[in-house]
Order: sequence, then C-alpha cells, then structure tokens
Amino acid sequence: MTLNISQETMAKAVANARAQGLDVDGYLRRLMTYDEEQRDSAAAVEEGIQEAEAGRVRPAREALAQLGVKLG
Repeated sequence: MTLNISQETMAKAVANARAQGLDVDGYLRRLMTYDEEQRDSAAAVEEGIQEAEAGRVRPAREALAQLGVKLG
C-alpha cells in the first residue's frame, strides 16, 4: 500500500521513530496499537463506572484478601 503524506509529516514521523529507536513502520505500528489500547482502557473504565453505579462493587481490601487466599 502507498500513502501520500507531506514531507513535513514524513520528517516528523522519521524524527519520532528515531527518538524511540524504531523505523517508521515500527513507529506507525506502535501508534496504531496505542490507539487500540486506549479504546480498550476507556471501555474498561466505563464498564467499571457502570458496575459501581449499579452497586456491584466490593471493598478493595476484601477483594485483595480473597485473591491472596486464592493465590496462596
């Protein structure tokens, strides 16, 4: 696939990639993955808020204690 981008945008992509020790392809892959991770995180936070608003929560100490028992 070919993308047409300005020289200015390409220069910024190259500079950002180099600063992260990546080639441009790796840098763009990282950006795409980051975007997906952000959406997943936002969805998880929203789900947590809905659970809390519905009263389906436990105190953290209780949940961590149960997890400690389960994991030994």
